[in-house]
Amino acid sequence: MTTTIDDAGLRDLGERIAGDVVLPGDEAWDSARQAWNLAVDQRPLAVVYPESADDVVATVRHAAERGLRIAFNAGGHNAGPIGWSRPTLLLKTERMSGIEIDPAARRARIGAGVLAKPLAVAAGEHGLAYLAGTSPDVGVLGYLLGGGLSWMARQHGLACNTIVAADIVTADGRLIRTDRDTEPELFWALRGGSGNVGAVTALEIDLLPITEIYAGTMFWPIERAAEILTAWRAWIETVPVACQSLGRMLQLPDAPFLPDAIRGRSFVLVEAAFLGPASDGEALVQPLRDFGPEMDTLTVMPPSELSVVNMDPDMPVPYSGEGILLTDLHRDSIEGLVEAFVGSPLLHLEVRQLGGAAATRSPGHGVLDAIDQPFVLFTFGLTPDADARAAVDRHVEHVLGRIAPWDSGRRYLNFAESKMDPRSIFPAESYDRLLAARRRYDPAGLFVANHAVE
Repeated sequence: MTTTIDDAGLRDLGERIAGDVVLPGDEAWDSARQAWNLAVDQRPLAVVYPESADDVVATVRHAAERGLRIAFNAGGHNAGPIGWSRPTLLLKTERMSGIEIDPAARRARIGAGVLAKPLAVAAGEHGLAYLAGTSPDVGVLGYLLGGGLSWMARQHGLACNTIVAADIVTADGRLIRTDRDTEPELFWALRGGSGNVGAVTALEIDLLPITEIYAGTMFWPIERAAEILTAWRAWIETVPVACQSLGRMLQLPDAPFLPDAIRGRSFVLVEAAFLGPASDGEALVQPLRDFGPEMDTLTVMPPSELSVVNMDPDMPVPYSGEGILLTDLHRDSIEGLVEAFVGSPLLHLEVRQLGGAAATRSPGHGVLDAIDQPFVLFTFGLTPDADARAAVDRHVEHVLGRIAPWDSGRRYLNFAESKMDPRSIFPAESYDRLLAARRRYDPAGLFVANHAVE
């Protein structure tokens, strides 16, 4: 049976909450249901913009009473795997954007809609930093609940394990504060378990006393891709865990948001970030500088500026891609990746070094305790139309085929852009426990995570 707007009582919900409910046919409908990836077609029954935890409680209770489900967007990244087969409300939490910094405790309290750049700036005003990723407009909540691979992961581990407390609305409509001592199983399930156990309205996270980091990018013409990536692969064997880096290939469009020096050109890059004195950082990267980069942006910067290193677009775009965790990166695999990428319709391919603290386990961690694999690969291309999407998808598969001998079979949630078996995402040793937490806190399957355990 088809659920109608009137059946679902959504006009009544809109009158009972401080936020807004946007319905099909409303002028704002198409923009409201839009994800950050414009190629993702989100099909909710309605879009709810809560402004407070009370609004989330009211929405959860409303959905539970009427047999509806709830999905989430903050920044709207990684929305492709969300399922819309049953009547579902989309909670867009962007109005819940409060940030409170406690400098003495080195902690931040953030609302469910806070984005990466504002949090980095707010923490930086107090000489502090959080374990931010590469994108300035990703939702911090989804980034943290999904794992959180930062520029400091090899030194400080996964960002999900910096969460110290959460306010969460459970499927029975209770607003709970959870931490290591209160509802500890719920607290465990949040950290790396995505949105599988409830609707998080606020997080408290640890901050680090970091004011400077030596970081940036070196560019070479794409024709040198195999040479430079092979050199980078050898170089990372020599670096300390205080250094995080990635090897990358870019085939850039002639787009107005790109600087003139790189617009419409193709490059092989090494991006790096080093926690230590600039003089040590300069000495560390000198073996790569000896290869004569065409451009070199490595410099000392505050952590709040790290998002500029990766040059992620600061606006929604249509794209298709995928990420996998690798067992290794051999010379043969580098040559295969270069051959598959150069001249293809793909925009981006990166291989990021992991290890260090990111691979270190602790009984105090959550669902995603650590990532065992030493590398993660991610590739994508822009897909403005169906023909472009088909071509990009073919070439993504070609890239993954060339790297298949080193595919671990494991996936990192925040880079897993398509629906897949969640057992490939959540650690084997955690999966059954996460499923049990899901059954305990959401037995009817009210909440729809981007990678759901059912």
